[in-house]
Amino acid sequence: MLSDLRLTLRNFIKARAFTVIAIITLAVGIGAATAMFGALRALVMNPFDYPQAEQLAQVWSGDGWSLSPADYLDLHEQMTSFTDFGVYRPQSINVGAQNAEVVSGVTATYGVLRAFGVKPMLGRWLQSEDDVKGAAPVAVISHHLWQQNFGGDPQLVGETIRLNGGNVTVVGIMPAAFEFVGPWLRTRDVQIWLPMSLEDDREKRDSHWLCGIARLRDGATVGTADAEIKAIGKRFSELYPDSNTRKPFLVRSLRYEMTKDLGSQIWMLFGAVSLLLLVACANVASMLLARGAQRQGELGVRVALGATRGDLVRLALIESMMLAVIGCGLGLTLAFGGIEVLRLIAPVSEARKAAIALDLPVVLFALGATVLTTLLAGLPPAFAAMRTSLSSVIRCDARGAVGSRSRHHMLRALIIAQVAVAFVLANGAALFSASYYKLVDANKALSSEDVLSAQLNLKGERYKENETRVQFWNQLVERVQTLPGVISVGLTSKLPLEGGSNTNALVNDEVYDPTQRRISVERSSVTPDYFKTMGITLLQGRNLGPEDDMTDDKHLGLVVNRAMVKKAWPDQNPIGQIMRANQPSDPWYIGTVVGVVEDVRQWGADEDVQPEMYTTPKGHWGSSLHLNVRSNLPVATLTPLIRAEVAKLDPELALQNVRTLEQVVQDATQSQRAVAGLVDFFMAMTLGLVGVGLYGTLSYHFMQRTREIGVRVAVGAVKSDILKLVFGQGARWVTFGLILGIVGSVALSNVFQSLVYGLEGLALTPLLLAAVAVAGAAGIACWLPARRAARLDPLVALRGD
Repeated sequence: MLSDLRLTLRNFIKARAFTVIAIITLAVGIGAATAMFGALRALVMNPFDYPQAEQLAQVWSGDGWSLSPADYLDLHEQMTSFTDFGVYRPQSINVGAQNAEVVSGVTATYGVLRAFGVKPMLGRWLQSEDDVKGAAPVAVISHHLWQQNFGGDPQLVGETIRLNGGNVTVVGIMPAAFEFVGPWLRTRDVQIWLPMSLEDDREKRDSHWLCGIARLRDGATVGTADAEIKAIGKRFSELYPDSNTRKPFLVRSLRYEMTKDLGSQIWMLFGAVSLLLLVACANVASMLLARGAQRQGELGVRVALGATRGDLVRLALIESMMLAVIGCGLGLTLAFGGIEVLRLIAPVSEARKAAIALDLPVVLFALGATVLTTLLAGLPPAFAAMRTSLSSVIRCDARGAVGSRSRHHMLRALIIAQVAVAFVLANGAALFSASYYKLVDANKALSSEDVLSAQLNLKGERYKENETRVQFWNQLVERVQTLPGVISVGLTSKLPLEGGSNTNALVNDEVYDPTQRRISVERSSVTPDYFKTMGITLLQGRNLGPEDDMTDDKHLGLVVNRAMVKKAWPDQNPIGQIMRANQPSDPWYIGTVVGVVEDVRQWGADEDVQPEMYTTPKGHWGSSLHLNVRSNLPVATLTPLIRAEVAKLDPELALQNVRTLEQVVQDATQSQRAVAGLVDFFMAMTLGLVGVGLYGTLSYHFMQRTREIGVRVAVGAVKSDILKLVFGQGARWVTFGLILGIVGSVALSNVFQSLVYGLEGLALTPLLLAAVAVAGAAGIACWLPARRAARLDPLVALRGD
């Protein structure tokens, strides 16, 4: 074996071009697969690291429905499958006094941190006493916030810090490795945990705003906990028919909740990069087969001197192994860079991005890929070497370069397989790219660089009363409106594309019935200039005005979207229609439709438009609103002006999520853009490898036919005849590959349909684009050997023979 290693190394040094191309080919395949496995491991296979993580469960009122306070309190008392059970709600928290900054935090009951099972590095968790109304304000903070804002002061526990305009005592500091995850926190890094008191909400069963997290008891499973909570939910529906009739309580594993959406995309990308690795292996196998044919004479001599088939197979596998090992070393370097790129584009929190790393399991995967590559790239030439016999070599011409029929068959099969795989990837790239641009086009009405959006959170005792909040918002709008370059200013309780808040509504002659499902309507609180600022077109009726504010008799004016009209009044004039809250008595609103506006999406760029209503509830503004400003000034100029006005009103407030509407759309489509970009990259690399493989195989194929081509030219064949001969051979291989690729793409159409936005059935245009892309790459690969063959001097060819 050592002798074979030395011989292989000498041969590779002699054939430098072959060696470099083969190593780079394998490095690209191994590096891309390794980087993608790093993402798969961090985001899907091991999305978090907690003690006995399999015991963590998510608790819902229904499929994705949050819990109400009353339901949680009753479940907390009656569930026996949980050792720890709590609820939380994400919120933004103002940290500091002058020049405050905003960080992500949660308000949570004491069971939440306990459920994760990670003890604080310093201090304690939140306790049940902290949840009592009127208890002293306390907080647990993250290691990152402790280091960044407080210099890692070990004496901070027990000291007070400034949060939301008030003094709060720090009672605990979490470890550096602790990451707080949840389905509502996919892109957030939680820095602060504040206690939550639900005493005033004990009777609220229709108000759903709590995310439940629990740790299962030893011996309990997600299935048994789900069965128990469903039995309790059935009793609730009998006790509280007005609020709980349609609540199918659910318990699901936290791992499932954290991976169910992103996981399918990551697995799909891993499948795509695995195809790239297969093409790389087939490419190198083709090169080794062609090179082995040129060494027929050498192999024959070895057989004559007593070499066995096992010796020849070992030599072939050692060649592929050496290429794979060197390719693995270079591939790990490429994987390191690929992981950095994946960290930039992954739509996850910073903590999850940091978990995508070239650690030991990922390196072991790279080594496993190297072994697989050695076999896939080495077995075809090893099989060909096994068929080498002394008699076949003696029958060859003087140069021993004719090659066996089986070798040619394997070469053709490898090229056809590469073309088929390339077509599947090219079709996928066309589908995902078209889907992304379709997604952007569907939300282009919102995409504007002229509108600046920023979020403000009014928290603390100062803003406890509605009147105080309304006064602040009014003053802020007046001040911003007077800034230079500002055209209009609008406030809203939620931005499009970033989630929503909904309620069930009664329309027409409908009456309250807990057994009937009513229209689910998104609701947004906005100021009258909101639509003008956002560029949302008024289709019918009029805009909201001061006369539409909620009055003492609870009548208010409503503007609804086109989807609401289609759902509730498809054949009627919506203006003047009445909407009521779906409640048994004393509904919180009775509204009259005064206008209709164009649809905008709320729950994501790729989600269906939901029926929506807009109101101007004077005196009932929330504590967190989005300030939207249409201006002819650049963002860099306008932002500090707005910050200055906010500081004049309250220096302990900070702007959050400052960006243009165009950036809002880009953030909402980040996942689709990343997937489309990666698939396009893998497709381009695969086409390049297929081109290299086809070029090398055709060059080898027609090198074996040098004498034939010389005779053809000698008897009168012109360049166009030779070009037709070469292109015809390549076209046959590519055609067979395209047919197989089309069959594969059709077979995968259902998979693509579940992953691609806007795809319904088989899409012909992407298939045509994929065929053009593969054929174009194949055409370029065929042109070089065709040109070389067409320029062949017949005298040289015949003399060489």
